[in-house]
Amino acid sequence: MLAHSLTRRSRLLAAATLIAATGVTVLAPTAAFADTTPAAVAPASAAPAAKADENAAKPLAATLETAPGQAPITRGGEGATMKLTVTNNSDQEQQYHPAISVTPLGTAPPSWSWIDFSAKEISGAEESYGVQTFGNSGFTGYVLPKNAMTFRTFTVPARTTYSWSVTVKVRAALPADNTAVKLTLLNDRDNSTNSAPINLPVAAHTEALFQHFSPSDGTIKFDQPWETDISLLNNGATITSPITPTLRYPETDAVLKLDVQRPDGTWAAIVGANNTWQLPSVTGGIAKGESYHYKARLSLVSLTGTGTFFSGWLSLMPNTDQGTIDVAEGALVKVDGYRATPTPRPEPTPTATTPAPTTAPTDTPSTAPAGTPTAAPTTARPSATTTAAAPVTVPTATPSATAGAKVVAAAYNSGSQAGTTTTATGATGTTLASTGAGNSVAMFGTAGALVLLGSGAVLYAKRRRTQTQG
Repeated sequence: MLAHSLTRRSRLLAAATLIAATGVTVLAPTAAFADTTPAAVAPASAAPAAKADENAAKPLAATLETAPGQAPITRGGEGATMKLTVTNNSDQEQQYHPAISVTPLGTAPPSWSWIDFSAKEISGAEESYGVQTFGNSGFTGYVLPKNAMTFRTFTVPARTTYSWSVTVKVRAALPADNTAVKLTLLNDRDNSTNSAPINLPVAAHTEALFQHFSPSDGTIKFDQPWETDISLLNNGATITSPITPTLRYPETDAVLKLDVQRPDGTWAAIVGANNTWQLPSVTGGIAKGESYHYKARLSLVSLTGTGTFFSGWLSLMPNTDQGTIDVAEGALVKVDGYRATPTPRPEPTPTATTPAPTTAPTDTPSTAPAGTPTAAPTTARPSATTTAAAPVTVPTATPSATAGAKVVAAAYNSGSQAGTTTTATGATGTTLASTGAGNSVAMFGTAGALVLLGSGAVLYAKRRRTQTQG
């Protein structure tokens, strides 16, 4: 019995290992695995049915439809206005986040700058507007509550319908081989069914010049120029006359210099003023569907004001001698005027201030007996406030060792008080100054006087005793 059980378990383990290793469902006879139920195999037609069931389970139904008899839209024209509708079929309120992807159908790469997008509420929804995303990989327009960020959603009550009008336009610069734009309704909440995409025809192109920068953004520094390719594309009829475009950056406190690369790879400086330069003429014109390219390099020359950082759109001027340029797709250029190694400013040299010499008291004799000890000057770090301590004259019987020495001022630091230490010679007394707390001068003077008086008293008593004995 035990052997039979072990054999059965080993077969189960082997089957599980095979399924995990191959990722394929393995069907086995029920006799071999009595406790294993065979997996059901769904027919190939079950996937669409499952998708239909999934859509049927979604609470919202959204549709985007064009007006009856919608004509092809024209470049630079009024575009097409469509109706966006969403209905909440559930018994609970639902969040709805609508967006429309617009993809030009042609060989030219998609670009948000070729599309204009707007939206407005019709019924049910709060005040709304349309916002286009930015980037070079395509275009998506969001329908949002007024002045809201792109992550905001609409709250659709139960059993309620909201509707909006959505307008899509194409600019004159849309390349000539784009004959339609594809509109796809999106909802990243994934709680709605969406109507099928719409292909909106675009009428044949008219004459239009179009600018393009690659790269379309960058930063200019004092030690870091910025280079870009400027393309002038002709989407209209062939132009045989010279075309002279003008390049401009907004006037700021930053003075820029422009160089254009010659065919041999060298650079030629372009004279300009107020960050505006007239580019070399395209002497032979531009054929239909072709473009002319400039290799440009911008450098930061100087800063005329107090500003250091600037940002603005570099663009060709719209008007030329051969028609108008669609300037929607400029280049966002930042100017960073900060110097990594700024010129050091000279620091002011501190000037030492020497206090005026202190004159000894007028009643002090100019000559003192030899042998008087002289107090050494004390020098310490000065504090914020310097206050001279009042000199205390102590009588002494000991003569000074030196005569005629100058008074030396020395500062000291003791808490928030300060004073000067002076050495005075040529006097019968010695001038003492504090070397500690400013209030200890009187204490030291009094102590010295008491010592001297005590010594005098002892000498006087000894002399009287001697005289008495004699």
